[in-house]
Amino acid sequence: MIFAFSACASKHPHPEKWSEEEVKSWFDKKDWLSGWQVKPDVSVNKRSLAVYYYNNPQRWQQAFQFLKTANLNELSSGRQELDGKHLYISVDAYISKDKNETRYESHRKYIDIQYIIEGEEQMGLTTLDKVKVTEPYNGEKDIAFYAFDGGDYIKATPDNFLVFFPEDVHRPMIKLNENTKVKKIVVKIEVD
Repeated sequence: MIFAFSACASKHPHPEKWSEEEVKSWFDKKDWLSGWQVKPDVSVNKRSLAVYYYNNPQRWQQAFQFLKTANLNELSSGRQELDGKHLYISVDAYISKDKNETRYESHRKYIDIQYIIEGEEQMGLTTLDKVKVTEPYNGEKDIAFYAFDGGDYIKATPDNFLVFFPEDVHRPMIKLNENTKVKKIVVKIEVD
């Protein structure tokens, strides 16, 4: 796995300088998934993933290895540290909400890998330049909230996972057709 990553990186020292073709090639090989068989959603920013992965491949490998090997259905709600504050998971069970009961949010200290273990929901995705701050960034909780009714809406199911970087503003927990039970794991990877 490291070899495939290093081979691409040897042409250019950092993914920020890779061509679109190099980024696509690295992403499509899926070595970065550590064998986890769930598909990344088409919304995942391939270049951002490559850049953040390159900055700390050990954390990303540990995250995906956990997702591959853990019995996700048996996980209890709550927080579990995988590498102290650097890498942890949060599992939550809830009923999906009406869109007007949800808000856009973003994080600065952590990247989210969000995966629906059971159920389905919609998640909104937009950029910081399109939203209005309703609750300023809280460094202790690593979250800010926003008002915005637009954006792209993504169907999240056990067949795909989403990745939200600090530049992404996302709106989780939205019902698809009806309010249903959802069990979700969020892997939090500290930004270096």
